[in-house]
Amino acid sequence: MAKKYRVTRVLIDHFFRRFFDNDTIQVDGDTLTTVIRAVSVVAIPGLMVAFFLQNQYPRRPMWGAIEDQYFFVLFSFVVMGAVSIFEWEMLFPDRQDFLILSPLSLKPMQMLAAKAAALIGFMALFLFGCNFFGTLVLPMVSKGNFYRQIFAHAIAVSMAGVFAALLFLALGGVLLCLLGGARFRMVSPIMQMLSVTALALLLLQYAQYGDSMQALLSKPLGIIRWMPPLWFLGIYEQLLRGDAAPAFAREMSRFAVRGTAIAAALVLLTYPIAWARMHRMAIEGISRRRRQPSRWLAWLVHSIVRRPGERAVFHFIGQTIARNNRYQIYLAMYGGTGLALAIACAVSFPVEGGTLHPALSNKGLHAVMPLLLFWVIAGLRTAFAFPLNLSARWVFRITGVSLGECTAAAHRWVLLFATAVMACIVAALHFAGWDTRQLLVQTVCGLCLCILLTDGFFFFLQSVPFNQPRMPGRTSLPLMLTLYIGVFPPFIFGVIYTEMQMERNLGKLVLLLIVTATIHAVLRVLRKGYEEIEEEMEGYDGEFQLLGLSWR
Repeated sequence: MAKKYRVTRVLIDHFFRRFFDNDTIQVDGDTLTTVIRAVSVVAIPGLMVAFFLQNQYPRRPMWGAIEDQYFFVLFSFVVMGAVSIFEWEMLFPDRQDFLILSPLSLKPMQMLAAKAAALIGFMALFLFGCNFFGTLVLPMVSKGNFYRQIFAHAIAVSMAGVFAALLFLALGGVLLCLLGGARFRMVSPIMQMLSVTALALLLLQYAQYGDSMQALLSKPLGIIRWMPPLWFLGIYEQLLRGDAAPAFAREMSRFAVRGTAIAAALVLLTYPIAWARMHRMAIEGISRRRRQPSRWLAWLVHSIVRRPGERAVFHFIGQTIARNNRYQIYLAMYGGTGLALAIACAVSFPVEGGTLHPALSNKGLHAVMPLLLFWVIAGLRTAFAFPLNLSARWVFRITGVSLGECTAAAHRWVLLFATAVMACIVAALHFAGWDTRQLLVQTVCGLCLCILLTDGFFFFLQSVPFNQPRMPGRTSLPLMLTLYIGVFPPFIFGVIYTEMQMERNLGKLVLLLIVTATIHAVLRVLRKGYEEIEEEMEGYDGEFQLLGLSWR
């Protein structure tokens, strides 16, 4: 019995570390440091918001206090949903776990129980981290019934976080039970992107309509009753105010209890079945046949990418992203964030009589192109920087592929992908009722953005994508904040202004093309010089570590 307990503890520890032992989020395999960093990231916003609210109380009106409480409920919901999406594939043991652990003398239910325990501990860690400071500080600054508000706050945010985790765990389990292995791999990134979009939209809608809580939550509730975070706001108000709670609280509380029970039942039903399917997929995946690419795609690649070395890197990029879920998750998160921002700009929800009325915004539709292209290309640059395929690096070096061919292949791959996204955006704007003049401007501006954003984000690329070792200190947090906070908003507004000006005068499109071609040519010359310097440095340092022995 003691031996079985020790084995289970080892398995739980192994599965828990597997959630964090990932080259995309850490450098040196220090799991404890990674855990502390991850929990700190989700803990800080709750502390900061609660601290800045202290000047609002005790003069804060009831609906203002409800707005503050909703933020913490929503934050718990979004954090736990994002964590579940980020660890989507790790919610179940992967192929490596099954192939290594299955031959060992483990009982069938022992590995399942250990994985479930590790999963519960992992989710509980983030649930505690993102809600600890808010649960303590908000009741302090609100100056109400301290212990009663702590109780109501803790129950509401905990239920919201648990429901979000169960929801996405159930979604993954249902998809895995209904779809085969190949279809699940195909559908999974799409569902991840849509899930991230939904979570980001919840945050954006709170920022836009947080002050309209009273109008939105007045009778009749309408479509608002289907927003899960509001269910747990009802729990919060019901526990905090009792019979004096607003009218929406009782109805929303019932939705919260029923929704959590249904999500938990789905998880209990689908998780064992999904586990069995993952086990079978791990074994069958060894003999899975590789599909041949279509002829038109092969012709397109051969037409765009002429040099053999560059073509090899081009195919390596596409096949690596297709088979590695870690890259797909990051692309889904970046793409979902961009899609959420685009939807928030393009679609407005004016509140009339307590009801949301969606409407398209002409100016907001002009922001769709730059928003999506920026986030898609930024996501690809982030994915290319993760060293998950260092073992393949030597192949490109011994075959004599130059650094210029590697970077050119990356540029062409990203440019082709961004152009496909641009074509989808133009098609969507066509269905939205835009005329030929507007679509022409969007097409030209989109092509220029694809070229300039690719040049900008990939100027410093100096190796085969997915093969650059991490270099601590090369990524600057102030620089990243400057890019996404200081540069990104003016860039979007500038592109919107440029598009609307060119719709009035199509002759300015020629000037835009000239400016884009000039900037592209200058950056290409500068990048060539930069690549030559990097190749000289690589030759000096040595690509292969030798022992200094000689046969002579």
